[in-house]
Amino acid sequence: MASILLSDIKDVFVKDSKDVSEYVAESIRNIYGVIASVNLEKYKGMTAQETAEAILKENGIPQNEIDAKLKRYTEDLFYTYYNVTGHDKQILVDGASELLKWLGEKKTALGIATGEAERIAKFRLEKTNLSQYFKFGAFGGDAKTNREIISTAVEKARQTFGNSNKIFLLSASKPAISEAKSLDIKTIGITGVFSSDELIAAGSDTVISGLSEKGKVFSLLEK
Repeated sequence: MASILLSDIKDVFVKDSKDVSEYVAESIRNIYGVIASVNLEKYKGMTAQETAEAILKENGIPQNEIDAKLKRYTEDLFYTYYNVTGHDKQILVDGASELLKWLGEKKTALGIATGEAERIAKFRLEKTNLSQYFKFGAFGGDAKTNREIISTAVEKARQTFGNSNKIFLLSASKPAISEAKSLDIKTIGITGVFSSDELIAAGSDTVISGLSEKGKVFSLLEK
């Protein structure tokens, strides 16, 4: 059976052209009525729901109120994201198209495991013409934690392609790498958001500095 590679989208294949922290602040204001100063750098690696929860707790919002509105919050995120970035270019990471085409030629099944809201992740793919490569996924609206999202993606992969022990995660997120390792999933960390040392400390089996390092990806997938 071919390998199954789960991947995040942001900071792996696509990047924002500017700081977009404002969209999170806008959705928090829309749904919770809280005016918060947000710097997403502080919450790097966290899922959409975890980020909102952390910001709201910092502003004294009780857990029951946070939980009651999280679904509405994740649904609102696309609209505020589009308000902030809709006319800005999504930056395709160097080597993204080449790697995805190459993985397709190797019959690697590709799926998404991201803490971002689904419509934002799919918007990124549409704007960079990458949608064709991904057949299924789990997103930040499906679950709160990286562990839950990865587990959901694994279940969808097995429903789609059958049981397989050859499931891998490609991610720039240290928390996602750590959770994947705890689920006994082999991992490929890509530097940028976190350093090579941080990704290795999180348990990454292989670390790449860019998507052009296909050899490292291939050697892990073939093990």
